Amino acid sequence: MLLFRTILCLGCTLCLMAQSDNAPPAPQQPQTQQAGQAETQQTTSDQEYTGPAILSRGETPAMQTAAALAFRPYIGVSGSYDTGIVPFGATSTGGVPSSDLYGVQLNLGAYTYRVWRHTTLGLDYKGDFRHYNQASYYDGTDQFLTLILTHRPNPHVTYTLRSQVGLYSLNYFLTSALGTADPNYLQAPQNDIYDNRAVFAGASGDLTYNKSARLSFNLGAEGNVLRRQSTALYGFTGATARGDMEYRLTRHTTVGLDYHFTRFAFTRGFGDTNINSIGVDYSTRFTRHLQLSARIGGARLESSSLALVPLDPAVAALLGVSAVIQSAHHLNYAPDIEARLSEDFRLSSFSLSYTNNTVPGNGVYLTSKNSMGMASYSFTGLHYWNFGVDGSYSQMTSQVQTLGTYTSYGAGMGITRQISRSLHAVVRFDARHFNIGSAAQAGSAYRHLEYRVMAGVTFSPGDVPLVLW
Repeated sequence: MLLFRTILCLGCTLCLMAQSDNAPPAPQQPQTQQAGQAETQQTTSDQEYTGPAILSRGETPAMQTAAALAFRPYIGVSGSYDTGIVPFGATSTGGVPSSDLYGVQLNLGAYTYRVWRHTTLGLDYKGDFRHYNQASYYDGTDQFLTLILTHRPNPHVTYTLRSQVGLYSLNYFLTSALGTADPNYLQAPQNDIYDNRAVFAGASGDLTYNKSARLSFNLGAEGNVLRRQSTALYGFTGATARGDMEYRLTRHTTVGLDYHFTRFAFTRGFGDTNINSIGVDYSTRFTRHLQLSARIGGARLESSSLALVPLDPAVAALLGVSAVIQSAHHLNYAPDIEARLSEDFRLSSFSLSYTNNTVPGNGVYLTSKNSMGMASYSFTGLHYWNFGVDGSYSQMTSQVQTLGTYTSYGAGMGITRQISRSLHAVVRFDARHFNIGSAAQAGSAYRHLEYRVMAGVTFSPGDVPLVLW
Protein backbone atom coordinates (compact mmCIF):
# COMPACT_ATOMS: atom_id res chain seq x y z
CA MET A 1 0.00 0.00 0.00
CA LEU A 2 2.88 2.38 0.81
CA LEU A 3 4.54 1.68 -2.54
CA PHE A 4 1.22 2.09 -4.42
CA ARG A 5 0.56 5.48 -2.79
CA THR A 6 4.06 6.68 -3.61
CA ILE A 7 3.82 5.64 -7.28
CA LEU A 8 0.41 7.36 -7.53
CA CYS A 9 1.80 10.53 -5.96
CA LEU A 10 4.81 10.62 -8.27
CA GLY A 11 2.60 9.99 -11.30
CA CYS A 12 0.44 12.97 -10.37
CA THR A 13 3.60 15.07 -9.98
CA LEU A 14 4.69 14.20 -13.52
CA CYS A 15 1.28 15.14 -14.94
CA LEU A 16 1.12 18.46 -13.07
CA MET A 17 4.63 19.46 -14.10
CA ALA A 18 3.91 18.61 -17.72
CA GLN A 19 0.94 21.00 -17.65
CA SER A 20 2.64 23.78 -15.69
CA ASP A 21 5.70 24.37 -17.90
CA ASN A 22 5.34 24.22 -21.66
CA ALA A 23 8.72 25.73 -22.48
CA PRO A 24 10.76 23.60 -24.85
CA PRO A 25 13.73 21.90 -23.27
CA ALA A 26 17.13 23.45 -23.83
CA PRO A 27 19.78 21.51 -25.74
CA GLN A 28 21.49 18.99 -23.53
CA GLN A 29 24.53 16.76 -23.57
CA PRO A 30 23.99 13.00 -24.08
CA GLN A 31 23.38 11.04 -20.88
CA THR A 32 23.21 7.36 -20.01
CA GLN A 33 19.84 6.10 -18.85
CA GLN A 34 20.46 2.61 -17.48
CA ALA A 35 17.24 0.77 -16.66
CA GLY A 36 17.11 0.24 -12.90
CA GLN A 37 20.56 1.76 -12.34
CA ALA A 38 20.88 5.17 -14.01
CA GLU A 39 22.20 8.31 -12.40
CA THR A 40 20.55 11.70 -12.84
CA GLN A 41 22.92 14.45 -13.90
CA GLN A 42 23.37 16.93 -11.04
CA THR A 43 23.40 20.04 -13.19
CA THR A 44 20.86 22.66 -14.04
CA SER A 45 18.50 22.18 -16.94
CA ASP A 46 20.31 24.79 -19.04
CA GLN A 47 23.32 22.43 -18.96
CA GLU A 48 25.66 24.96 -17.32
CA TYR A 49 28.62 23.10 -15.88
CA THR A 50 28.42 23.35 -12.09
CA GLY A 51 31.61 21.54 -11.18
CA PRO A 52 32.33 17.98 -10.00
CA ALA A 53 29.79 16.16 -7.81
CA ILE A 54 29.87 17.03 -4.09
CA LEU A 55 29.27 14.10 -1.71
CA SER A 56 27.88 16.17 1.17
CA ARG A 57 25.04 17.24 -1.16
CA GLY A 58 24.28 13.72 -2.39
CA GLU A 59 25.36 14.50 -5.93
CA THR A 60 26.37 11.77 -8.40
CA PRO A 61 28.50 12.23 -11.53
CA ALA A 62 26.82 12.41 -14.93
CA MET A 63 27.20 9.41 -17.22
CA GLN A 64 27.60 9.48 -21.00
CA THR A 65 26.27 7.38 -23.86
CA ALA A 66 25.90 7.56 -27.59
CA ALA A 67 22.28 8.71 -27.60
CA ALA A 68 20.01 10.36 -25.06
CA LEU A 69 17.10 8.23 -23.85
CA ALA A 70 14.23 10.01 -22.18
CA PHE A 71 12.43 6.77 -21.31
CA ARG A 72 13.70 3.17 -21.08
CA PRO A 73 11.27 0.56 -19.68
CA TYR A 74 11.86 -3.19 -19.47
CA ILE A 75 9.93 -6.32 -18.54
CA GLY A 76 11.19 -9.87 -18.54
CA VAL A 77 10.87 -13.38 -17.19
CA SER A 78 13.68 -15.56 -15.86
CA GLY A 79 14.42 -18.77 -14.05
CA SER A 80 16.59 -18.72 -10.94
CA TYR A 81 18.41 -20.96 -8.52
CA ASP A 82 19.04 -19.57 -5.03
CA THR A 83 21.16 -21.17 -2.34
CA GLY A 84 21.57 -20.11 1.27
CA ILE A 85 18.24 -18.32 1.76
CA VAL A 86 18.09 -17.53 5.50
CA PRO A 87 14.62 -16.93 6.99
CA PHE A 88 14.31 -15.51 10.48
CA GLY A 89 13.95 -18.46 12.86
CA ALA A 90 15.78 -21.50 14.19
CA THR A 91 15.90 -25.20 13.36
CA SER A 92 14.72 -27.92 15.76
CA THR A 93 18.34 -28.37 16.86
CA GLY A 94 18.83 -24.66 17.54
CA GLY A 95 20.76 -23.89 14.34
CA VAL A 96 20.24 -21.25 11.67
CA PRO A 97 17.94 -22.48 8.86
CA SER A 98 18.97 -22.28 5.20
CA SER A 99 17.19 -23.27 1.96
CA ASP A 100 18.16 -23.94 -1.67
CA LEU A 101 15.31 -23.29 -4.12
CA TYR A 102 14.46 -23.16 -7.83
CA GLY A 103 12.11 -20.43 -8.95
CA VAL A 104 10.64 -18.29 -11.71
CA GLN A 105 10.68 -14.50 -11.61
CA LEU A 106 9.01 -11.58 -13.38
CA ASN A 107 11.32 -8.55 -13.62
CA LEU A 108 10.22 -5.06 -14.56
CA GLY A 109 11.48 -1.52 -14.33
CA ALA A 110 11.84 1.84 -16.03
CA TYR A 111 14.02 4.89 -15.98
CA THR A 112 12.71 8.22 -17.23
CA TYR A 113 13.71 11.86 -17.06
CA ARG A 114 12.41 15.14 -18.39
CA VAL A 115 14.06 18.54 -18.69
CA TRP A 116 12.17 21.83 -18.62
CA ARG A 117 13.66 25.32 -18.80
CA HIS A 118 14.32 25.50 -15.05
CA THR A 119 13.44 22.01 -13.84
CA THR A 120 14.79 18.48 -14.20
CA LEU A 121 12.93 15.37 -13.06
CA GLY A 122 14.33 11.84 -12.94
CA LEU A 123 12.38 8.72 -11.97
CA ASP A 124 13.89 5.25 -11.53
CA TYR A 125 11.90 2.09 -10.76
CA LYS A 126 12.77 -1.59 -10.58
CA GLY A 127 10.98 -4.57 -9.14
CA ASP A 128 10.36 -8.30 -9.32
CA PHE A 129 7.74 -10.92 -8.47
CA ARG A 130 8.94 -14.47 -7.78
CA HIS A 131 7.60 -17.96 -7.16
CA TYR A 132 9.61 -20.98 -5.97
CA ASN A 133 9.09 -24.67 -6.64
CA GLN A 134 8.39 -25.30 -2.95
CA ALA A 135 8.03 -23.47 0.35
CA SER A 136 5.62 -20.71 -0.73
CA TYR A 137 6.79 -18.80 2.37
CA TYR A 138 9.61 -17.46 0.19
CA ASP A 139 7.34 -16.27 -2.62
CA GLY A 140 7.14 -12.50 -2.73
CA THR A 141 8.25 -9.27 -4.35
CA ASP A 142 11.05 -6.73 -4.17
CA GLN A 143 10.29 -3.15 -5.23
CA PHE A 144 12.29 0.06 -5.35
CA LEU A 145 11.45 3.57 -6.52
CA THR A 146 13.66 6.67 -6.63
CA LEU A 147 12.82 10.27 -7.56
CA ILE A 148 15.11 13.28 -7.98
CA LEU A 149 13.62 16.70 -8.73
CA THR A 150 15.79 19.79 -9.28
CA HIS A 151 14.35 23.28 -9.76
CA ARG A 152 16.35 26.45 -10.42
CA PRO A 153 14.09 29.54 -10.40
CA ASN A 154 17.06 31.90 -10.88
CA PRO A 155 20.84 31.66 -11.39
CA HIS A 156 21.52 31.88 -7.64
CA VAL A 157 19.02 29.43 -6.09
CA THR A 158 18.51 25.70 -6.64
CA TYR A 159 16.01 23.40 -4.91
CA THR A 160 16.58 19.64 -4.87
CA LEU A 161 14.15 16.95 -3.70
CA ARG A 162 15.13 13.27 -3.41
CA SER A 163 12.92 10.39 -2.40
CA GLN A 164 13.38 6.63 -2.06
CA VAL A 165 10.79 4.04 -1.13
CA GLY A 166 10.81 0.27 -1.35
CA LEU A 167 10.19 -3.15 0.10
CA TYR A 168 12.22 -6.32 -0.17
CA SER A 169 12.35 -9.84 1.24
CA LEU A 170 15.66 -11.24 -0.08
CA ASN A 171 18.84 -9.49 0.97
CA TYR A 172 20.56 -10.17 -2.38
CA PHE A 173 18.30 -7.37 -3.64
CA LEU A 174 20.60 -4.95 -1.79
CA THR A 175 23.79 -6.00 -3.59
CA SER A 176 23.02 -4.00 -6.73
CA ALA A 177 22.77 -0.23 -6.99
CA LEU A 178 19.55 1.08 -5.50
CA GLY A 179 18.55 3.60 -8.12
CA THR A 180 19.65 7.14 -8.91
CA ALA A 181 20.37 8.36 -5.37
CA ASP A 182 23.47 7.65 -3.30
CA PRO A 183 22.38 4.87 -0.87
CA ASN A 184 24.55 6.38 1.88
CA TYR A 185 22.76 9.70 1.53
CA LEU A 186 19.28 8.52 2.53
CA GLN A 187 20.33 5.61 4.82
CA ALA A 188 19.15 2.87 2.47
CA PRO A 189 19.34 -0.62 4.07
CA GLN A 190 22.68 -2.41 3.80
CA ASN A 191 24.25 -5.67 4.97
CA ASP A 192 21.08 -7.48 6.04
CA ILE A 193 21.56 -10.95 7.51
CA TYR A 194 18.08 -12.48 7.34
CA ASP A 195 15.81 -12.79 4.32
CA ASN A 196 12.94 -11.08 6.10
CA ARG A 197 10.50 -8.58 4.63
CA ALA A 198 11.38 -4.94 5.22
CA VAL A 199 9.75 -1.67 4.15
CA PHE A 200 11.79 1.53 3.97
CA ALA A 201 11.35 5.12 2.82
CA GLY A 202 13.49 8.22 2.79
CA ALA A 203 13.12 11.80 1.60
CA SER A 204 15.37 14.85 1.60
CA GLY A 205 15.17 18.48 0.56
CA ASP A 206 18.05 20.88 -0.15
CA LEU A 207 18.38 24.58 -0.85
CA THR A 208 21.58 25.69 -2.56
CA TYR A 209 22.49 29.38 -2.78
CA ASN A 210 25.22 30.43 -5.21
CA LYS A 211 26.56 33.70 -3.84
CA SER A 212 28.99 33.95 -6.72
CA ALA A 213 30.40 31.80 -9.49
CA ARG A 214 32.81 30.28 -6.93
CA LEU A 215 31.12 30.39 -3.50
CA SER A 216 27.95 28.44 -2.65
CA PHE A 217 26.03 27.42 0.48
CA ASN A 218 23.68 24.49 1.03
CA LEU A 219 21.09 23.75 3.71
CA GLY A 220 19.21 20.46 3.81
CA ALA A 221 17.20 18.02 5.88
CA GLU A 222 16.06 14.44 5.50
CA GLY A 223 13.95 11.80 7.18
CA ASN A 224 13.93 8.03 6.82
CA VAL A 225 12.16 5.03 8.29
CA LEU A 226 12.65 1.25 8.17
CA ARG A 227 10.31 -1.43 9.50
CA ARG A 228 10.83 -5.20 9.40
CA GLN A 229 8.25 -7.97 9.33
CA SER A 230 9.77 -9.79 12.31
CA THR A 231 9.26 -7.85 15.52
CA ALA A 232 12.42 -9.49 16.88
CA LEU A 233 14.51 -7.50 14.38
CA TYR A 234 15.19 -3.80 14.90
CA GLY A 235 13.75 -1.06 12.73
CA PHE A 236 14.53 2.63 13.05
CA THR A 237 13.33 6.16 12.41
CA GLY A 238 15.98 8.71 11.49
CA ALA A 239 16.37 12.41 10.76
CA THR A 240 19.27 14.56 9.60
CA ALA A 241 19.95 18.30 9.39
CA ARG A 242 23.01 19.51 7.46
CA GLY A 243 24.75 22.48 5.94
CA ASP A 244 27.90 23.16 3.94
CA MET A 245 30.00 25.88 2.34
CA GLU A 246 31.77 25.05 -0.94
CA TYR A 247 34.34 27.08 -2.87
CA ARG A 248 35.41 26.39 -6.47
CA LEU A 249 39.17 26.79 -6.71
CA THR A 250 39.09 26.18 -10.46
CA ARG A 251 36.51 25.19 -13.05
CA HIS A 252 37.12 21.52 -12.21
CA THR A 253 37.98 21.55 -8.47
CA THR A 254 35.83 22.37 -5.43
CA VAL A 255 36.69 22.35 -1.71
CA GLY A 256 34.47 22.98 1.30
CA LEU A 257 33.35 22.29 4.86
CA ASP A 258 30.14 20.64 6.07
CA TYR A 259 28.30 19.77 9.27
CA HIS A 260 25.70 17.02 9.85
CA PHE A 261 23.48 16.25 12.83
CA THR A 262 21.78 12.83 12.69
CA ARG A 263 19.47 11.03 15.08
CA PHE A 264 18.38 7.36 15.03
CA ALA A 265 15.55 6.03 17.22
CA PHE A 266 15.08 2.26 17.23
CA THR A 267 11.91 0.22 17.49
CA ARG A 268 11.09 -1.95 20.52
CA GLY A 269 12.33 0.84 22.83
CA PHE A 270 15.96 -0.28 22.64
CA GLY A 271 17.54 3.17 22.49
CA ASP A 272 18.61 5.99 20.22
CA THR A 273 21.75 7.67 18.87
CA ASN A 274 22.71 11.30 18.24
CA ILE A 275 25.60 11.98 15.84
CA ASN A 276 27.46 15.25 15.28
CA SER A 277 29.77 15.12 12.26
CA ILE A 278 32.15 17.64 10.67
CA GLY A 279 33.86 17.01 7.35
CA VAL A 280 36.14 18.50 4.71
CA ASP A 281 34.96 18.12 1.11
CA TYR A 282 37.08 17.80 -2.02
CA SER A 283 35.86 17.19 -5.56
CA THR A 284 37.80 17.33 -8.80
CA ARG A 285 37.48 16.28 -12.41
CA PHE A 286 40.83 15.04 -13.72
CA THR A 287 39.66 14.58 -17.30
CA ARG A 288 36.41 14.82 -19.21
CA HIS A 289 35.53 11.31 -18.03
CA LEU A 290 37.40 10.81 -14.72
CA GLN A 291 36.06 12.37 -11.51
CA LEU A 292 36.97 12.10 -7.81
CA SER A 293 34.74 13.12 -4.90
CA ALA A 294 35.79 12.76 -1.27
CA ARG A 295 34.68 13.72 2.22
CA ILE A 296 37.00 13.28 5.23
CA GLY A 297 35.72 13.97 8.72
CA GLY A 298 34.93 12.68 12.18
CA ALA A 299 31.81 12.08 14.25
CA ARG A 300 30.85 12.18 17.93
CA LEU A 301 28.27 9.52 18.86
CA GLU A 302 26.05 9.62 21.92
CA SER A 303 23.89 6.51 22.32
CA SER A 304 21.46 5.19 24.89
CA SER A 305 20.43 1.55 25.14
CA LEU A 306 19.15 -1.06 27.55
CA ALA A 307 21.65 -3.32 29.32
CA LEU A 308 21.22 -6.43 31.49
CA VAL A 309 23.17 -5.85 34.72
CA PRO A 310 23.84 -8.78 37.12
CA LEU A 311 23.06 -8.17 40.80
CA ASP A 312 25.19 -8.85 43.82
CA PRO A 313 24.26 -12.30 45.26
CA ALA A 314 22.96 -10.68 48.48
CA VAL A 315 20.68 -8.31 46.56
CA ALA A 316 19.63 -11.11 44.21
CA ALA A 317 18.60 -13.25 47.19
CA LEU A 318 16.57 -10.36 48.55
CA LEU A 319 14.75 -9.54 45.31
CA GLY A 320 14.51 -13.03 43.86
CA VAL A 321 16.09 -12.04 40.52
CA SER A 322 19.68 -12.40 39.36
CA ALA A 323 19.83 -9.37 37.02
CA VAL A 324 17.96 -6.18 36.16
CA ILE A 325 17.62 -4.09 33.01
CA GLN A 326 19.12 -0.60 33.21
CA SER A 327 19.59 2.29 30.80
CA ALA A 328 23.15 2.59 29.50
CA HIS A 329 24.88 5.62 27.97
CA HIS A 330 27.65 5.28 25.37
CA LEU A 331 30.02 7.95 24.05
CA ASN A 332 32.15 7.12 21.00
CA TYR A 333 34.21 8.89 18.38
CA ALA A 334 34.37 7.49 14.87
CA PRO A 335 35.70 8.43 11.43
CA ASP A 336 33.25 9.77 8.85
CA ILE A 337 34.86 9.19 5.47
CA GLU A 338 33.51 8.74 1.97
CA ALA A 339 35.31 8.68 -1.38
CA ARG A 340 34.21 7.87 -4.92
CA LEU A 341 36.24 7.59 -8.13
CA SER A 342 34.22 7.28 -11.33
CA GLU A 343 35.09 7.10 -14.99
CA ASP A 344 32.35 7.32 -17.62
CA PHE A 345 32.82 6.87 -21.34
CA ARG A 346 30.31 6.57 -24.15
CA LEU A 347 30.46 2.76 -24.08
CA SER A 348 31.67 1.94 -20.58
CA SER A 349 31.62 3.10 -16.98
CA PHE A 350 33.68 2.35 -13.88
CA SER A 351 33.05 3.24 -10.24
CA LEU A 352 35.13 2.69 -7.10
CA SER A 353 33.83 3.84 -3.70
CA TYR A 354 34.76 3.60 -0.03
CA THR A 355 32.86 4.63 3.10
CA ASN A 356 33.73 4.48 6.79
CA ASN A 357 30.86 5.92 8.77
CA THR A 358 28.11 5.22 11.30
CA VAL A 359 24.94 3.38 10.23
CA PRO A 360 21.74 2.33 12.08
CA GLY A 361 22.64 -1.37 11.92
CA ASN A 362 21.02 -4.20 9.99
CA GLY A 363 18.18 -5.48 12.15
CA VAL A 364 20.46 -7.48 14.46
CA TYR A 365 23.12 -4.83 15.08
CA LEU A 366 22.08 -1.43 16.46
CA THR A 367 24.18 1.71 15.86
CA SER A 368 27.37 0.46 14.20
CA LYS A 369 30.57 1.63 12.61
CA ASN A 370 30.56 0.39 9.02
CA SER A 371 33.52 0.22 6.64
CA MET A 372 32.61 -0.64 3.04
CA GLY A 373 34.30 -0.74 -0.34
CA MET A 374 32.56 -1.30 -3.68
CA ALA A 375 33.68 -1.52 -7.31
CA SER A 376 31.67 -1.90 -10.52
CA TYR A 377 32.33 -1.88 -14.26
CA SER A 378 29.96 -1.95 -17.24
CA PHE A 379 30.87 -2.24 -20.93
CA THR A 380 28.74 -1.99 -24.09
CA GLY A 381 31.56 -1.72 -26.62
CA LEU A 382 30.69 -4.97 -28.42
CA HIS A 383 27.79 -4.95 -30.85
CA TYR A 384 24.59 -6.36 -29.23
CA TRP A 385 26.37 -7.11 -25.91
CA ASN A 386 26.59 -5.56 -22.44
CA PHE A 387 28.86 -6.90 -19.69
CA GLY A 388 28.81 -5.88 -16.04
CA VAL A 389 30.84 -6.94 -12.99
CA ASP A 390 30.82 -5.74 -9.39
CA GLY A 391 32.35 -6.57 -6.03
CA SER A 392 31.99 -5.40 -2.44
CA TYR A 393 33.49 -5.79 1.02
CA SER A 394 32.17 -4.51 4.35
CA GLN A 395 32.88 -4.79 8.05
CA MET A 396 30.37 -3.75 10.72
CA THR A 397 31.08 -3.28 14.43
CA SER A 398 28.34 -2.44 16.92
CA GLN A 399 28.90 0.64 19.07
CA VAL A 400 26.34 -0.24 21.78
CA GLN A 401 26.21 -4.06 21.86
CA THR A 402 28.72 -6.74 22.82
CA LEU A 403 28.67 -8.53 19.48
CA GLY A 404 31.35 -9.91 17.22
CA THR A 405 32.34 -8.11 14.04
CA TYR A 406 30.10 -8.72 11.04
CA THR A 407 32.14 -9.18 7.85
CA SER A 408 30.67 -9.55 4.39
CA TYR A 409 32.02 -9.72 0.86
CA GLY A 410 30.41 -10.49 -2.46
CA ALA A 411 30.80 -10.43 -6.23
CA GLY A 412 28.54 -10.58 -9.24
CA MET A 413 28.53 -10.48 -13.01
CA GLY A 414 25.89 -10.11 -15.68
CA ILE A 415 25.55 -10.27 -19.45
CA THR A 416 22.80 -9.04 -21.75
CA ARG A 417 22.65 -10.00 -25.45
CA GLN A 418 20.39 -8.09 -27.84
CA ILE A 419 18.46 -10.73 -29.80
CA SER A 420 16.32 -8.27 -31.72
CA ARG A 421 15.76 -4.53 -31.45
CA SER A 422 13.58 -4.94 -28.33
CA LEU A 423 14.35 -8.46 -27.06
CA HIS A 424 17.38 -9.25 -24.88
CA ALA A 425 18.78 -12.40 -23.30
CA VAL A 426 19.94 -11.87 -19.71
CA VAL A 427 22.26 -13.99 -17.54
CA ARG A 428 23.33 -13.03 -14.01
CA PHE A 429 25.40 -14.66 -11.26
CA ASP A 430 25.90 -13.33 -7.69
CA ALA A 431 27.70 -14.73 -4.65
CA ARG A 432 27.87 -13.42 -1.09
CA HIS A 433 29.70 -14.65 1.99
CA PHE A 434 29.45 -13.29 5.51
CA ASN A 435 30.57 -14.32 8.96
CA ILE A 436 29.97 -13.05 12.49
CA GLY A 437 32.99 -13.11 14.74
CA SER A 438 32.58 -14.40 18.28
CA ALA A 439 32.67 -11.60 20.83
CA ALA A 440 33.91 -13.97 23.54
CA GLN A 441 36.79 -15.65 21.74
CA ALA A 442 38.80 -15.57 18.54
CA GLY A 443 37.23 -17.08 15.45
CA SER A 444 33.79 -16.98 13.91
CA ALA A 445 30.50 -17.75 15.63
CA TYR A 446 28.66 -18.13 12.30
CA ARG A 447 29.65 -18.45 8.63
CA HIS A 448 27.35 -18.33 5.64
CA LEU A 449 27.66 -18.54 1.84
CA GLU A 450 24.88 -17.83 -0.61
CA TYR A 451 24.71 -17.49 -4.37
CA ARG A 452 22.13 -16.96 -7.08
CA VAL A 453 22.04 -17.86 -10.78
CA MET A 454 19.46 -16.22 -13.06
CA ALA A 455 18.80 -16.55 -16.81
CA GLY A 456 15.92 -15.27 -18.92
CA VAL A 457 14.69 -12.89 -21.60
CA THR A 458 13.73 -9.23 -21.29
CA PHE A 459 11.70 -6.96 -23.55
CA SER A 460 12.90 -3.36 -23.70
CA PRO A 461 12.43 -0.97 -26.66
CA GLY A 462 15.73 0.67 -27.62
CA ASP A 463 18.55 0.79 -30.15
CA VAL A 464 21.38 0.01 -27.70
CA PRO A 465 22.00 -3.08 -25.54
CA LEU A 466 20.03 -3.12 -22.30
CA VAL A 467 22.07 -2.17 -19.22
CA LEU A 468 20.77 -3.57 -15.92
CA TRP A 469 23.86 -3.03 -13.70
